[in-house]
Amino acid sequence: MSQFRASVFRVLLPPLLRPRFTVKQRGSNTGVLLQRWRVPLESQMTRHMASSGGVPGGKGDNTFFILAVGLSSIGAGVYLLKTLKSDKDRISHRLTSFSSDDEPKEKETEIGEKEKPSQEAGKKELPAGDGGALVEDSRTLPPAPSHAPYLLIGGGTAAFAAARSIRARDPGARVLIISEEPDPPYMRPPLSKELWFSEDPDVTKTLRFKQWNGKERSIFFQPPSFYVSTSDLLHIENGGVAVLGGRKVIYMDVRENKVRLDDDTQISYEKCLIATGGTPRNLPAIERAGEEVKQRTTLFRRIEDFKSLDRISKEVKTITIIGGGFLGSELACALGRRAQGVGLEVIQMFPESGNMGKVLPEYLSNWTTEKVRREGVNVMPEAVVKSVTCQDKKLIIKLKDGRKVETDHIVAAVGLEPSVELAKSAGLEVDSDFGGFRVNAELQARSNIWVAGDAACFYDIKLGRRRVEHHDHAVVSGRLAGENMTGAAKPYWHQSMFWSDLGPDVGYEAIGLVDSSLPTVGVFAKATERDTPKSATEESGTGIRSESETEAEAKALSIPVPVAAAQAPQQGEDYGKGVIFYVRDSVVVGIVLWNVFNRMPIARKIIKDGEAHADLNEVAKLFNIHEE
Repeated sequence: MSQFRASVFRVLLPPLLRPRFTVKQRGSNTGVLLQRWRVPLESQMTRHMASSGGVPGGKGDNTFFILAVGLSSIGAGVYLLKTLKSDKDRISHRLTSFSSDDEPKEKETEIGEKEKPSQEAGKKELPAGDGGALVEDSRTLPPAPSHAPYLLIGGGTAAFAAARSIRARDPGARVLIISEEPDPPYMRPPLSKELWFSEDPDVTKTLRFKQWNGKERSIFFQPPSFYVSTSDLLHIENGGVAVLGGRKVIYMDVRENKVRLDDDTQISYEKCLIATGGTPRNLPAIERAGEEVKQRTTLFRRIEDFKSLDRISKEVKTITIIGGGFLGSELACALGRRAQGVGLEVIQMFPESGNMGKVLPEYLSNWTTEKVRREGVNVMPEAVVKSVTCQDKKLIIKLKDGRKVETDHIVAAVGLEPSVELAKSAGLEVDSDFGGFRVNAELQARSNIWVAGDAACFYDIKLGRRRVEHHDHAVVSGRLAGENMTGAAKPYWHQSMFWSDLGPDVGYEAIGLVDSSLPTVGVFAKATERDTPKSATEESGTGIRSESETEAEAKALSIPVPVAAAQAPQQGEDYGKGVIFYVRDSVVVGIVLWNVFNRMPIARKIIKDGEAHADLNEVAKLFNIHEE
């Protein structure tokens, strides 16, 4: 028996020592290979053993020996294949990083917080800053995890709020965010507000800005250390949040709890959040135009749009913004202020009679239009675009009333279309009136599928079914969806707010149904130096005002006894600060706080109570607008 073991050892040892071999090599070149590896002579096979394939002994010994050799060879082959497969991605990435790494090593530490070792592979480095982050990018991305207990489709504010909420309630949760954008979650409001007022020439690289209160921050929600690698998500201790950037979910199988990406990768899930947001609408006249017109049109939404428009504004002579809503008016003011120093002409046109004409009452809309004009913008109200053509390297915008406008570039800011492409494959209902996925009070579309943010059409117990496209709603709905994904089963009762700033001196906050077609009552007072967006952020300590008060609500309100009826302001008045009430069936359903800040809990309480008020002039006193 001992002779048999020694013989097996002599046969098995050389193949295990060889890094690679063929059937031919295993026969004739065995002795040579053993000498290359410097194996002791007593371990080499004899010529008799090499040629016969057997060992000394009878027929039974040869049969047993062949079986042992076969099983051992199979085991060694499986082990070798498994090892090579597991190392393939790691080796490929290291070779890629060695060839592309031409930055000084010290540059890698500028982000501020020390990166986790798991983030070294398959990640894209973003601009330095406390919010710059590393995100998995499809160009260097290792295979996506085949399973994610919590799968969040969309990489915006709602998805990030949900991820943070899930981790708060389930510290060991493993959360995967799939985003079409290559960047990790970031806040969108600064793209049309503070970033344009930055004095940093490298603002498009750093994506850092000074808030109205002078404090500096990044647009990214979290630093790199917050995220884990997608390849480590299912294995890392205590779980984490991973971002798979540059990928799009194109199909949902709700029966099998799986999704398919645009690269045919399939990922299974246990619970899923749809937070796909929306895409900017375009004008039919531009859609019908040629490719050259489309290439010279910006649909403003993402970081890349900000970078592109910043560059274009420094290269062209004329930019025309089509749209008079929040985004169009904010960009007009931002570009108008910049234009004064670089010789750029900024034109803004829209079909309404004044800026934000769909939201503000006519008198306040007209006042806002004059404010935008004072910023250096050529405002053209009641302008309906009929066609757009390209002639002699100029874009020609023809209006329905016969007017023509020449420009070098167009920014279309005409609203958002909710992204509901997954509804068909998932069998989810889309609201025919408001758009978006219809969900219940808990933001559920199915038993294990939730929807939050711009894409959610929810039922408001006070105001009816709605769909809201604002930052505060994305934060709160995302947070609630995350809580319900971990078993909270809480209804969505929150009245979200939104705000718009026309520079650091004029801004407003709004809540509820603010529709200029509704009857309104406005109460105004003389403004002080404290009544500006800049002062508001100095007091709250944050540039994103909704972050400081999101769900706050006044505990109780004591309405004074009415003494006089409110009077509508007269045209030409200086609307320093005030409160505008939107009324339906004698009940306040919406409120705009014009240069009145940090009073949103009071407004939220008024709408929640849903009471009829005989004198809104007295109700306005709750906001202390007359205090100096």
